[in-house]
Amino acid sequence: MINKEKIEKFYRRWTSEIDKLFSGYIYDEAGKPNPTRYIFSYYLNLLEKFVGNRLEEIEKINLLSGIRGVGKTTLLAQLYYAPKFIPSYKRANYGNVVSQNYEKIYLDVSRLSAEGISLTEFFNYYQEVNNVRFVDLNKKLLILLDEVHYDEKWGLFLKNVFDMTKSHKNILIIATGSSALKIKMNPDLSRRCLLEELYPLKFNEYVILKNGILPQKNLSDNLLEAVLTSKNAKELFNFYKERQHEISGYFSKLPPNAEEDYLYFGGFPFVLRLKNKKSIIFELVAGVIDKLITKDLLEMKRFSSETISKIKDLLYLIASSDSTDIDKLCNTLKLDYRPVRGILDALVQSSVLVEVRSYGQKFVRVRKPIKFLFISPSLRISILNGILPPEVKGKILEDYLTLVFKKDFQKKEKKYGSIEIMYDSSSGGADFILRIGKEKKIIIEVGFGKESDGIKQVENTGRTIGGYDYGIVVGRGTNLELVSDKIIKMPLNFWLAM
Repeated sequence: MINKEKIEKFYRRWTSEIDKLFSGYIYDEAGKPNPTRYIFSYYLNLLEKFVGNRLEEIEKINLLSGIRGVGKTTLLAQLYYAPKFIPSYKRANYGNVVSQNYEKIYLDVSRLSAEGISLTEFFNYYQEVNNVRFVDLNKKLLILLDEVHYDEKWGLFLKNVFDMTKSHKNILIIATGSSALKIKMNPDLSRRCLLEELYPLKFNEYVILKNGILPQKNLSDNLLEAVLTSKNAKELFNFYKERQHEISGYFSKLPPNAEEDYLYFGGFPFVLRLKNKKSIIFELVAGVIDKLITKDLLEMKRFSSETISKIKDLLYLIASSDSTDIDKLCNTLKLDYRPVRGILDALVQSSVLVEVRSYGQKFVRVRKPIKFLFISPSLRISILNGILPPEVKGKILEDYLTLVFKKDFQKKEKKYGSIEIMYDSSSGGADFILRIGKEKKIIIEVGFGKESDGIKQVENTGRTIGGYDYGIVVGRGTNLELVSDKIIKMPLNFWLAM
């Protein structure tokens, strides 16, 4: 049992330092509040519901996972000082938050763990010193927990809080963790929490944060809805043709090379303050991988030191190749299949990689090559130190489309049914197959200055999978064009605006 005086010492020091701790997260170098990401609005609405006593039982505990460096700590800091980040024209919508009629506490659980203090011990002390009990709390309390997975029994702690507060709606917990593997798979929190994921920046969010340029309202959502819901290629073509002027107007406001800068450097919010320091950006983004290896994966204690030492080599092989044959990876790395597959699974669960299975793979026993893409083009480019072989340039566009699929398309599953992302592993096959619900199939081929225009790949895959609703060929410098009644060509900028 830990000494009570030690907890008291930590508590007093922590509460006295919180403003200094957060100053670098909430203010820029000029002392102005840092811009917020889209997800801030989601949690701001949740906080307003909470203070207004409209919170649902399942909303009491919110878990936010995401790869390191995407801004989870900054988000918690902005929620801690929420009124500072509500625009004046929106303040009337958030009267309960503006009034600050609630208590709040933020904890960096990694710091707490370093002191040898558990969450349960800390909050037992917190309840005692503040003369409150969670079980019959009579005032609103917002608890923000950063890096919650550093406490070995964090899931059990949150489960117990959930169970003991069933009689009231006076507690809201938002907890983050870089170790998405632990966050997503905790058995104690089944049916007791909501889970969100914070992804790297999409292009339109990068432009808002870096340049303050906003697209027209609902443009992004309208563009992706059209991809999912059009009956055929002609309907999709006509929709995009009607909005071509709107999209061109948006891009006309952007600085030169904004698209290139984003793809190479723009996936993570921490690069926004750096100007013309490309080598430093590569190092910082590569540092995201280093911390994942040295902290999250090492802590899991599932892998031998030999396996851990090969992770960077494995990522380099994936970053510099078109598809991944795991048997070849094993031979190159001189590792058995099981540890290689284990590391790949961990990298997928940690949101570094996205696994795209071959169409129909789950129905056959043959072990086909699996496509692994990065959740941000910036990760692939940093791993390769900015040097992209010609055959890999198209992969950064695939990485970006994967981010769109994961962040936006799959959130539409409640509306349209399951949305599966696959690819055609056969020779001359297309980059992506989207299966929406039970029947709809969309084939997508992307390119980066390919000699082939991608139409053959779409047609080949259409024959392989037994028909499709329509195909989309995405490319740089491509014009919007209705190629046939089944296929359209679409500029990359249309997807960047999505």
